[in-house]
Amino acid sequence: MKLNDNLRTILGAPYPFDVVDANKKAAAAKFGADHILDFGIGDPTDPTPRVVREAVKCAVDARAASGYPASIGHEGFRRAVCGYLKTRFGVSVEPDELVGSYSAKFITSHIPLCLATPGAGDVVICENPGYPPYADGATLAGAEVWYLNLLQENNYKPDLSQVPDEVWRRAVCLFLNSPHSPTGITYGEEVYAPAIRMCAKHDVLLVSDEAYSELYFGKPPRTAFEYAGGEDCVVVVNSLSKRSMMTGYAVGFAASHNAEFIKAFATLLRKSTQGVATFIQDGAVAAWGDEAHTAEMRSEYAKRKAALVKALRGIGCDVVDSTGTFFLWVKAPAGQHAEVFAEKLLMEKGINCVPAKLVSKTFGGVNPGEGYLRFSLTAPLWAMEEAARRLAG
Repeated sequence: MKLNDNLRTILGAPYPFDVVDANKKAAAAKFGADHILDFGIGDPTDPTPRVVREAVKCAVDARAASGYPASIGHEGFRRAVCGYLKTRFGVSVEPDELVGSYSAKFITSHIPLCLATPGAGDVVICENPGYPPYADGATLAGAEVWYLNLLQENNYKPDLSQVPDEVWRRAVCLFLNSPHSPTGITYGEEVYAPAIRMCAKHDVLLVSDEAYSELYFGKPPRTAFEYAGGEDCVVVVNSLSKRSMMTGYAVGFAASHNAEFIKAFATLLRKSTQGVATFIQDGAVAAWGDEAHTAEMRSEYAKRKAALVKALRGIGCDVVDSTGTFFLWVKAPAGQHAEVFAEKLLMEKGINCVPAKLVSKTFGGVNPGEGYLRFSLTAPLWAMEEAARRLAG
């Protein structure tokens, strides 16, 4: 069977967690599965808020004969998103300037299909480490991927001076993720202002993935819409997977003042997918309108973060001072090889994490994950406290 060559490239890439999964199985055989403290997963384990679940329960009956859902989301959903953006960030977006769809993963992986022309030499610029669907979507669309290495010397922020003029001339899209997964760094004007300036100059779309915008520690992050000059080049993507623990619901949006992009993306969805189930959209309306559960979520994650950071620093790890997301970017203790140290934690302490080299690409001869580990804060607080006890022992 003949497959799309670009899809073959994605299928042929090694799965980065094969080694981690094999080690977890060995540790489970040694200790028993219940002994493993898993800080490797990036899926929230907390229940979806009651306000959302109750809205969905009611909507299942209310939408019993509602028919096919609109591919771009029903008007109530889109108005709820506009209300969230106005209340949370003070920015004005009209319902016809946004498209509701599945999760940020689905949206970001499909955006390159609207922009890249196979064989034209188009480029998509992504952070490294970064969310894999950006690059996979670019590859499937026939574009070349250019990576921005996030390194300690640039405070783990994208340095746009890394991008040659020749790449900017061929670029169609720049992905930025703030707060950034997995480093936990939040970008401000120092990143967004030059990014908007360069994208506007070269007619490049800046896609700001803000899926972790409500999971922050300290000062609330801003949205890309708040920075001047991005009226025609900024697309903001967000979802409820992290904000409202709705990973099983898969619903989010792409918003932009660029009418040409919104029309193109809406057409792509209309031609290829059904809309998100209406009862899920109704649950999303309830989620966008409720801030109480997000405050509770931040409080809980702050406790988990404090407990795990203290434990890791106690054994000589250098933990990057994250200001958002539920990940910690952790430098292995001096003299320790990160992959060996991760295996040691798992096989001796029953503590699972991910060697960061596995979630980063080698680009320009550099892998930004070299020497680092990634820990997730999605496990409950008791797991952090138990990890601290084991590490101290």
